[in-house]
Amino acid sequence: MLKRLRRKKLVLAGGDFLLIIASFYLSYAIRHGAYINVLFSYTVALVFSVIVFISLFYIVDVYNLERKLYRINYLLRLAVAIIIANTVIAVALYFFDPLRYSRAVITLNYPIIFLLLFFWRYIYEEFFRHERAPVRVLIVGAGTTGKKMCVDLDKYDYFKVIGFLDDDEEKKGLVIGSTKVIGDTNMLMPLVENNKIDIVVIAVTHGASPLLLTKIMNAKFNGVDTYDMPTFYEHITGKIPILHISDSWLGYADFYGIRKNVYNTKGKVILDMLIAVLGIVVSLPLMIVSVMAIKMWSRGPVLFLQERVGKNMKIFKIVKFRTMENGRENERNFAGLKNDPRITKAGLVLRLFRIDEIPQLWNVLKGEMSVVGPRSLIKEEVDVFADKVPYFSLRHSVKPGITGWAQVNYKHGVEVKDASEKLQHDLFYVKNLSLMLDLHIIIKTLKVVLFGKGAR
Repeated sequence: MLKRLRRKKLVLAGGDFLLIIASFYLSYAIRHGAYINVLFSYTVALVFSVIVFISLFYIVDVYNLERKLYRINYLLRLAVAIIIANTVIAVALYFFDPLRYSRAVITLNYPIIFLLLFFWRYIYEEFFRHERAPVRVLIVGAGTTGKKMCVDLDKYDYFKVIGFLDDDEEKKGLVIGSTKVIGDTNMLMPLVENNKIDIVVIAVTHGASPLLLTKIMNAKFNGVDTYDMPTFYEHITGKIPILHISDSWLGYADFYGIRKNVYNTKGKVILDMLIAVLGIVVSLPLMIVSVMAIKMWSRGPVLFLQERVGKNMKIFKIVKFRTMENGRENERNFAGLKNDPRITKAGLVLRLFRIDEIPQLWNVLKGEMSVVGPRSLIKEEVDVFADKVPYFSLRHSVKPGITGWAQVNYKHGVEVKDASEKLQHDLFYVKNLSLMLDLHIIIKTLKVVLFGKGAR
């Protein structure tokens, strides 16, 4: 069922990919009244165009299937994305004459691509109409772990918890939220055989009995997707529920971030170096303006250096643009406040668009940080959180990053509850670290920067 949801997004994006190419063919055909092999004549330009369109569609949430594809807000979002993408392509290719599309083709492409994508979404909606019914989920175990799973599933329209099964006599008939404990685990197979459920989530924390394991196995081999609670929770939320896992789960789970594979040992390092060098070169004019703004609005040094905890708990000095009044950085009682009085006028802008993070590219070049990874913390924070948040030290098994899964999904905070929430994202990143996840986070970071909102 989870694979089906991901497949639906891939189908939508795949259709867009083909229609973006088709739009340029149609634009040239209408403009010149004849067939022109755009892929052969404008190969680089067409590849660049597809990348720009798909990337921008992702950034503006065009592939968020929780949105109705025919609502005015969605169509306006799609139209704006097309206008921006086409304009970016026209401006970028203007400087490369052999690759340039004609102005008439670019102009024609605006309405053509919108109409093609609009009708594609109509066909898409009709095709998947039969799958609009929510996925029916049965939770085995009505304890704390099961309740947590139920609460989080209620946030999604495409899941419906039909009930709990629990062998505890005292829990039978109990209503948890709006969901009832409908019986014991002997009901599992009858529900499966009557096609009443799509997914079974095992939320038994004390260890399943051999008899229960047999029932679960039978359900699985009758075609029902079965998951343990941490794995299912991870799939749907992008987090690992640290309060509902055990040492044994961590011991058996596959954590790609700590593997000595080609990407972790070589690919990620090369990607970091390329982005760091390119980032420094491209942002040089912006950094010069930032330096002038910092000096204009406050006294003190331009750069802020602070000791942070890195991979394997090694201490290094992070480099950032100073955004606070000089000498007030250690006033931790203001940390996390929305209106932090320590922040300068220039600092407000630098923080809003994450410009203060740019000097950390130097830390990346030195190998102390990665472009993507858990947020680097000061030692005092690590000491406090390590005592109060389970498995906190595991986040230090990879290099800290300028951006990361937790940074783009959760607000900055200094409380234990914030650290606990962000650790769930950090462990998801360590567990699923890959080139595709890193690129996904980088694109999501661009969205945060462009719209001036999101977690820090």
